[in-house]
Amino acid sequence: MKDDSSTTEAVVREHLRAFLEHEEVDSIVKDYHDEARLYGEAKIYHGKHEVRGFFVDFVGALPVGALERFELRSLQVEGNIAYITWSVGADIPLGTDTFVVDDGKIVSQTFAMHAASAH
Repeated sequence: MKDDSSTTEAVVREHLRAFLEHEEVDSIVKDYHDEARLYGEAKIYHGKHEVRGFFVDFVGALPVGALERFELRSLQVEGNIAYITWSVGADIPLGTDTFVVDDGKIVSQTFAMHAASAH
Protein backbone atom coordinates (compact mmCIF):
# COMPACT_ATOMS: atom_id res chain seq x y z
CA MET A 1 0.00 0.00 0.00
CA LYS A 2 1.32 3.43 -0.93
CA ASP A 3 1.65 6.05 1.75
CA ASP A 4 -0.13 9.39 1.41
CA SER A 5 2.98 11.13 0.05
CA SER A 6 3.46 8.58 -2.74
CA THR A 7 -0.18 8.79 -3.80
CA THR A 8 -0.18 12.58 -3.63
CA GLU A 9 2.95 12.85 -5.75
CA ALA A 10 1.59 10.40 -8.33
CA VAL A 11 -1.68 12.33 -8.66
CA VAL A 12 0.08 15.70 -9.05
CA ARG A 13 2.58 14.32 -11.57
CA GLU A 14 -0.28 12.82 -13.61
CA HIS A 15 -2.07 16.18 -13.55
CA LEU A 16 1.08 17.93 -14.79
CA ARG A 17 1.68 15.29 -17.45
CA ALA A 18 -1.83 15.70 -18.89
CA PHE A 19 -1.43 19.48 -18.88
CA LEU A 20 2.01 19.51 -20.50
CA GLU A 21 1.20 16.90 -23.13
CA HIS A 22 -1.57 19.13 -24.53
CA GLU A 23 -4.27 16.66 -23.60
CA GLU A 24 -7.91 17.66 -23.64
CA VAL A 25 -9.13 19.62 -20.63
CA ASP A 26 -11.18 16.61 -19.54
CA SER A 27 -7.92 14.67 -19.14
CA ILE A 28 -6.41 17.52 -17.12
CA VAL A 29 -9.32 17.55 -14.66
CA LYS A 30 -9.91 13.80 -14.39
CA ASP A 31 -7.90 13.68 -11.15
CA TYR A 32 -10.15 16.26 -9.45
CA HIS A 33 -12.88 15.29 -6.99
CA ASP A 34 -16.39 16.27 -8.11
CA GLU A 35 -16.56 18.81 -5.24
CA ALA A 36 -12.99 20.12 -5.63
CA ARG A 37 -12.13 23.75 -4.98
CA LEU A 38 -9.54 25.80 -6.88
CA TYR A 39 -8.52 29.04 -5.19
CA GLY A 40 -7.27 31.71 -7.58
CA GLU A 41 -6.55 35.42 -7.26
CA ALA A 42 -9.87 36.55 -8.73
CA LYS A 43 -12.22 33.69 -7.87
CA ILE A 44 -12.78 30.45 -6.04
CA TYR A 45 -13.88 27.72 -8.44
CA HIS A 46 -16.38 25.31 -6.87
CA GLY A 47 -16.70 21.78 -8.21
CA LYS A 48 -15.13 19.93 -11.10
CA HIS A 49 -17.28 21.77 -13.66
CA GLU A 50 -15.97 25.21 -12.61
CA VAL A 51 -12.40 23.88 -12.30
CA ARG A 52 -12.74 22.63 -15.88
CA GLY A 53 -13.85 26.12 -16.95
CA PHE A 54 -10.77 27.60 -15.28
CA PHE A 55 -8.49 25.32 -17.30
CA VAL A 56 -10.33 26.05 -20.57
CA ASP A 57 -9.71 29.78 -20.00
CA PHE A 58 -6.16 29.35 -18.64
CA VAL A 59 -4.92 27.13 -21.46
CA GLY A 60 -6.54 29.42 -24.03
CA ALA A 61 -4.78 32.48 -22.58
CA LEU A 62 -1.27 31.02 -22.42
CA PRO A 63 1.36 32.65 -24.63
CA VAL A 64 2.31 30.73 -27.77
CA GLY A 65 4.85 28.03 -26.91
CA ALA A 66 4.27 28.33 -23.16
CA LEU A 67 3.82 24.61 -22.54
CA GLU A 68 7.09 23.84 -24.30
CA ARG A 69 8.89 26.34 -22.03
CA PHE A 70 7.24 25.15 -18.81
CA GLU A 71 9.78 24.31 -16.12
CA LEU A 72 8.84 22.56 -12.89
CA ARG A 73 11.16 24.29 -10.42
CA SER A 74 10.18 22.41 -7.29
CA LEU A 75 7.83 19.73 -6.01
CA GLN A 76 7.49 19.23 -2.26
CA VAL A 77 5.16 16.58 -0.88
CA GLU A 78 4.20 15.80 2.69
CA GLY A 79 1.29 13.48 3.35
CA ASN A 80 -1.68 14.56 1.26
CA ILE A 81 -0.29 18.03 0.46
CA ALA A 82 1.89 18.90 -2.54
CA TYR A 83 3.47 22.26 -3.32
CA ILE A 84 4.97 23.16 -6.69
CA THR A 85 6.74 26.15 -8.15
CA TRP A 86 7.12 26.57 -11.88
CA SER A 87 7.98 29.06 -14.58
CA VAL A 88 7.40 29.67 -18.27
CA GLY A 89 10.49 31.59 -19.28
CA ALA A 90 10.27 35.39 -19.17
CA ASP A 91 6.48 35.37 -19.78
CA ILE A 92 5.67 33.81 -16.40
CA PRO A 93 8.79 33.88 -14.23
CA LEU A 94 6.98 32.38 -11.23
CA GLY A 95 3.93 30.24 -10.70
CA THR A 96 2.93 28.26 -7.65
CA ASP A 97 0.26 25.72 -6.78
CA THR A 98 -0.63 23.82 -3.64
CA PHE A 99 -2.67 20.63 -3.94
CA VAL A 100 -4.57 18.65 -1.32
CA VAL A 101 -5.20 15.05 -2.40
CA ASP A 102 -7.65 12.68 -0.69
CA ASP A 103 -8.43 9.15 -1.87
CA GLY A 104 -6.44 9.69 -5.07
CA LYS A 105 -8.32 12.85 -6.10
CA ILE A 106 -7.41 16.54 -5.92
CA VAL A 107 -9.89 18.08 -3.47
CA SER A 108 -8.30 21.51 -3.14
CA GLN A 109 -5.79 23.59 -5.10
CA THR A 110 -4.38 27.07 -4.76
CA PHE A 111 -2.97 28.79 -7.84
CA ALA A 112 -0.94 31.95 -8.30
CA MET A 113 1.43 33.24 -10.94
CA HIS A 114 3.36 36.36 -11.78
CA ALA A 115 3.08 37.21 -15.46
CA ALA A 116 5.55 39.66 -16.93
CA SER A 117 3.85 42.77 -18.25
CA ALA A 118 3.85 43.30 -21.99
CA HIS A 119 5.63 46.51 -22.92
